Amino acid sequence: MRLRFGPGEEDAYADTRGVLLEELNGWLDLPEIERSGTVVNVGFVLDWRYRDSDGVLDDFAPSDIADLMLKWCPPRLAGRAEVVPFLCDAVQIYLEFMAATGRLVGGRKRATRLIGLVDDLMPALLAEVQDPSSVEEYSEQPQRTYELPFVYLRPPAAEVEAAAAAAPLLAKFRTLCAYLGPDGKQLTENGNLKLADGRALVDLLETGDMMEMQLGGTTISAKSTRSLRRLDFIVTFARHAGAVRALKGRLVPVKAWAARPAVQQAEALFAALVQRGPLEVEISDSWLYSLELRQLLDDGIVHWLAPLLAPGAVESFDAMVEWAQSAATTKHELLDPDDEWNYESIEADMSRIFEVLEQAGVVLWTDRQEVPEPFGPTVWTGGTVALTAFGRHVLPDYLGDAGYVLRRAEDVVHADAPALIDALFSAGDTDREALIAAWQAERPTTERVQMLTEAIVAASNGASRGMALSVLDHFDIDVAEPFVRQLLDTPVAGHAALWLMSQGRADAETVGSFIDMTVIVDVLAAGVDDPKELCEFFGSFPEPFGLLDDMWRHPAPETAVVLDALGHHLQHKALAKAARKAAVKHRSWMANR
Repeated sequence: MRLRFGPGEEDAYADTRGVLLEELNGWLDLPEIERSGTVVNVGFVLDWRYRDSDGVLDDFAPSDIADLMLKWCPPRLAGRAEVVPFLCDAVQIYLEFMAATGRLVGGRKRATRLIGLVDDLMPALLAEVQDPSSVEEYSEQPQRTYELPFVYLRPPAAEVEAAAAAAPLLAKFRTLCAYLGPDGKQLTENGNLKLADGRALVDLLETGDMMEMQLGGTTISAKSTRSLRRLDFIVTFARHAGAVRALKGRLVPVKAWAARPAVQQAEALFAALVQRGPLEVEISDSWLYSLELRQLLDDGIVHWLAPLLAPGAVESFDAMVEWAQSAATTKHELLDPDDEWNYESIEADMSRIFEVLEQAGVVLWTDRQEVPEPFGPTVWTGGTVALTAFGRHVLPDYLGDAGYVLRRAEDVVHADAPALIDALFSAGDTDREALIAAWQAERPTTERVQMLTEAIVAASNGASRGMALSVLDHFDIDVAEPFVRQLLDTPVAGHAALWLMSQGRADAETVGSFIDMTVIVDVLAAGVDDPKELCEFFGSFPEPFGLLDDMWRHPAPETAVVLDALGHHLQHKALAKAARKAAVKHRSWMANR
């Protein structure tokens, strides 16, 4: 069996990896759950050796172990000291296994020496990952930025307050504080609530945790409230959000919490969720891949939510899972995207994240389906996800740290007319009304209209000209008309004439001669997404063949788009053929200009 691999030998390495881990699983004398976790962790070490070291699986020098533990691990495990013992165990077990099966160069003697080195280096690795500077160094690596393709408008304050006040987790915090009372409840030596309090709170908070569980013929009872995962989750985030605190060995309510407005409480809860991560708090195991994967999913909360800030955005939960799966398989090259278990694991973790976000008042998750589990709480799947007004309120403050650039309405309202026009393309109808009303509101209406008409002349494409003209509809026509009439002496005279006729301020007899190919192409281009409307408008012209012959000589970038659409959608075969020929002529003419 090959044990040494170079770059590009992914398939051969994966085959050997599978054989080694299968043999290791049979070689280990451990309980099944612990054995499975150990095998996964050894796979993590093997992947380091192949992907980020020299690909040699049977020969290790002390410098290799030092590189792994002191160079490769610290940035990846920064702030995750609890993972270090599992990593060290995996390295030592692999070395022992390879020596026992006669594969390790240097045999048992070298294995013993390297295993001792792992023990010697573990304190240094722990110190590195616990050092705040190492976390900062890793988190401050340059990241690419991405400008979100829409303009953000703040949701109405009343809607934000209503969404925050309705957050189920905040209601559970209130119930928890009421149960604790002003004097609080005694904590155990380990800092947990007592079992009697846990039993009462499981019922009060409807957590779904099981105090006793039947496994075969055996009754397994909870030994600590730490094992009541959903209750522990609520208590943990109540502490991180500032609703309760540990004081002199008791868990007590924070008096100032109740006085805070619901929006501030919800903001504190969301900050805690982003900082700590729902999965990291609720789920703990010794699998390095699971720990890293769940950290990835937790760290992705802002990324999963960012596209939902677009006006009217609604996304399917299945699409969210696919995004997460894509991110996971990109980070972990050996995580098989077609493996059903991998998909179901990520789906379950994303389900929990979005369930928590809904309980925190951040998202609405509609039409989801319940998937009962034999042990533990229900898993939800399917349906669609959208941000609540509170979610739209709180998320923008987290986008910068995640690498996003968000254009805000407050930036646009003081900008020039071209910036307003550009922003309107990504705004919904309701948001457009608000944006136009707020734009340059401190200026006289005449100045605002003049800025818009100047932008129409300067616009480089038909869509911008059309959008700017539509904005004029929001102003007093008696103010707008004189400025539009001035456009009759400019290259956009056709647009001005069409606007005046549409407003009833002119007729075809007086301004019809201004209608030119520029405005015709612009209007046709605006209808390419609706083929029926496009073809009906084109068919309204008295000489369509002559129009096509004139159109192919028009140098606008929209011309080719219009001719292609007409050639594809016109029902009149001769006209459609003529449009296709005109498109070919246009491209040839443009290339030779």
